[in-house]
Amino acid sequence: MYSIKFTPRGERELHSLPKDIQLRILKKLRDNANLENPLIRAKPIVNLPPSTHRFRIGKYRVSFFLEEQTIFVERVELRGQAYRF
Repeated sequence: MYSIKFTPRGERELHSLPKDIQLRILKKLRDNANLENPLIRAKPIVNLPPSTHRFRIGKYRVSFFLEEQTIFVERVELRGQAYRF
């Protein structure tokens, strides 16, 4: 099982969303963190360091990177805005 931590930006972006969306995203993150290998449900991303992968949660994208047994959430954004610099 992996633990979930948010970077300051990831936490700020999550808290800017409506409460029902926040709960949905947190539930999906917990479900993925309970997997033996959460990357099974993730897609790799390129040119968005330090994030290396993303989860699709409805129309939102959660960009993250793994470090040992921890998922570090870097960004939580709408699909159309997720890959802009």
